Amino acid sequence: MLNNRTAKTLAAVFFGVFIVAVIFAIARPGGPVTVVSGGSAQAGGKYQRPYPMPHQWWKKTDEFYVFASGGQQCGIYVYTLPMMKYLAEIPVYCNDNAWGWNTEDPKVKKMLTNPWTGQLMDRGDTHHPALSKTKGVYDGRWLFIPDKINPRVARIDLKKFRTEEIVWIPNTNGGLHGDHISPESDLFAVNFEHEQDPAPEIKQHLGVQVDPEKGPYLAGFAGIKVDQDGRMSNAWQVWGPFQTDLMRIGWGKSDGWIINTTYNSERATNTVGMFKKDHDYVFLWNRASIEKAVADRKYVTTKQAPDVPVVSWKDVEVYAVPIPLNPHGVDISPTGKYAMVSGKATSTVTAVDLEKALQAARDKKFIGEDNGIPILDPKVVYAAQMDIGLGATHIEFDDKGYAYIGYFVDSDVKKVTMGAPYTDLHKKEPWKVAEVIPAHYSVGHLLVPGSDTAKPYGKYLVVMNKLTKDTFTPHGPLITENHELFTIGDGPAQLVDQMPLGPETHYSQAIPVSLVKPDMVYEIPDKIETPRVEYDYDKKEARVYMGVVRSFFTPDAFNVPQGWKVKMVLTSEEEAFDITHGFTIDGYNVALSVDPGEVREVEFTADKAGVYWFYCMWFCSELHMEMRGRMIVIPESEWSKDKETKVVLAE
Repeated sequence: MLNNRTAKTLAAVFFGVFIVAVIFAIARPGGPVTVVSGGSAQAGGKYQRPYPMPHQWWKKTDEFYVFASGGQQCGIYVYTLPMMKYLAEIPVYCNDNAWGWNTEDPKVKKMLTNPWTGQLMDRGDTHHPALSKTKGVYDGRWLFIPDKINPRVARIDLKKFRTEEIVWIPNTNGGLHGDHISPESDLFAVNFEHEQDPAPEIKQHLGVQVDPEKGPYLAGFAGIKVDQDGRMSNAWQVWGPFQTDLMRIGWGKSDGWIINTTYNSERATNTVGMFKKDHDYVFLWNRASIEKAVADRKYVTTKQAPDVPVVSWKDVEVYAVPIPLNPHGVDISPTGKYAMVSGKATSTVTAVDLEKALQAARDKKFIGEDNGIPILDPKVVYAAQMDIGLGATHIEFDDKGYAYIGYFVDSDVKKVTMGAPYTDLHKKEPWKVAEVIPAHYSVGHLLVPGSDTAKPYGKYLVVMNKLTKDTFTPHGPLITENHELFTIGDGPAQLVDQMPLGPETHYSQAIPVSLVKPDMVYEIPDKIETPRVEYDYDKKEARVYMGVVRSFFTPDAFNVPQGWKVKMVLTSEEEAFDITHGFTIDGYNVALSVDPGEVREVEFTADKAGVYWFYCMWFCSELHMEMRGRMIVIPESEWSKDKETKVVLAE
């Protein structure tokens, strides 16, 4: 038992703790159930998060979707700003069992199969997503993403957040890199970063010979036509002596021009050789001249792609601007006036005045040529050249006249004032550092929402750190990357949050939530296939039409002769969102998801005799475990027509 003195002491302690707790709860903004992320206090409490989060809390908080490239993950990550909440992955170039994107589905298999070799290519490397636009601003329809390993470009439907189409690009083995979409989304263009020894027809048309072992090789970029419904097709290709790295299609002051960089104007085949010159180039290509060359039939086609015109760089209007040592990023300011270019192996960042550059081209203010391409006088076309840090990577723009330059070596972002007409916004001396924003660590790409449009949204800066070091809990030698969120505006940038994200984000784009109207369920077809099993003895094929709804497969059992192909059409009859089903079979390499109202197909060969259970992989209801059925594979020698499955439907 407690003595009287101890009891009084404990009572006092408990009472004191109670009073402190009450005072803290009253004084603390948001009440006792509010938790604050690491940097939110700096931002005045605006980014506090309640716990538990109320239904549809996002309507009060999240302003942007972020679409981040996954690199060797092969697809796209999706998260939100400013809550930094990871939402989903959009699988593109790889099988993704977690999201039911597998090549047992013939549609997926066809998209991932090289149309010229017939080889299934289910590996990929995604780098630079591009959101569709209307009048130079995002419109919320589509997201485009190329593959660097294989020559192909995907279009993602933002109504479904799923890959809708993949177009393969002929005449190249891969190495696609920088890309961009035109202001009206009628043209998607993508660079060939890795030089090629192309088809004989191309070499003959260009008048250039290539030594397959020693080089130098050839490269260029491809134009892809985008129809009003989003459908893509190869429009043309431009080939020449130089590889090209990153790209922008101009708008405003630079409308009608395709702008890209080369870091290997030496045409070398090794790293040391690519640094022999003290400068490389930004190229300015006139789009109309490319289309005129096609119209005038100044092109060649290849045996592989007889309907894709290949144009020589000699037959189009193109100019070169010298840029110090191995430029990488090229980004266009909101009015289209400035192209800002970062050199990987120099401490300078160059702002090219595109208005002056195009006028200089008309006035023929050249200082020479390289492989027949006129070189513009940098003294005439440079707006500024800034020596303000080490390891410049990429540049983003806000809505207040500032450029944000990421630095890999310095591990920071320099906020820089731009020249006219932006001086009317910030009222400061142009081309000066206005702020240094520290990052953790080694900045790769940056994101300011709407940066590559005519009207950036500004407001937030996401820094995509290539090296995370000790930011997060240790988890082995392959360390997660770090996306850091800052608020930007009239005052100093404030760190709001940090978010780990898997490998390997190269670039991200963000679009207002209000512009994207995703379908939460698919529109159920007017005609739903009646559940049944059809047997085709000529093709040795069983076709299974299956209804899927909580908590039943119909039919929930079917027989098939061993060795036959099984083609299944699964129709989800769910009409409530958030009820996704899955389909997989014990012992068979089959796994896919079926979203509400969706119709999915799956094909495989029933090559093993026996009883195999299929079941729903997504926990969909209280009777999820019971949602299963049987595929009975009967040796063909034991098969007879009386073993065919007859589906009897309930009244």
